[in-house]
Amino acid sequence: MKAFSREQLEALLSVARKHSESDYLALLLGFQHGLRVSEILSLSRENVVEGRLVVQRLKGSKKTTQKLMSPARELVEELCKTDARWFNICRKTLWLHMKEYAEEAGVPLYLAHPHTLKHTCGRLGHKGGMTIPEVGARLGHKNLGNSMIYMQATEEEAEQAFAAAVGA
Repeated sequence: MKAFSREQLEALLSVARKHSESDYLALLLGFQHGLRVSEILSLSRENVVEGRLVVQRLKGSKKTTQKLMSPARELVEELCKTDARWFNICRKTLWLHMKEYAEEAGVPLYLAHPHTLKHTCGRLGHKGGMTIPEVGARLGHKNLGNSMIYMQATEEEAEQAFAAAVGA
């Protein structure tokens, strides 16, 4: 499973913010709410109810209602004051921008895909103490078996564990 480390995520978001507040917000919401790229790009003020982001998840997942977190909350509050479309780009453009930001941030390019944000939400959530049902609820999973993927070790974690186990 591909997921950013906390440091990689912070570096990516920092670079994105330097280039585009809109891209930064798209990536931040993708991570904080575990959204797919299509879910990110379809967001509008209709998705915000009483400080919560309400999203009907795609691919047969459940609808989620999640409290907006800082700093996204403040940026979303500003966007809700207008009728403008939040993200006036297509999925390919966001992916290309993300690749550019990852390269500048020193993040491996194999991780530079918007879906990695969803995986990072689940992975960091689990590593931070969330249970499988909590990860599943955050990501909108109907089947908690789908949430198990976020419990798997990354290749880097397995490599470090192996080195520690054999004393290398």
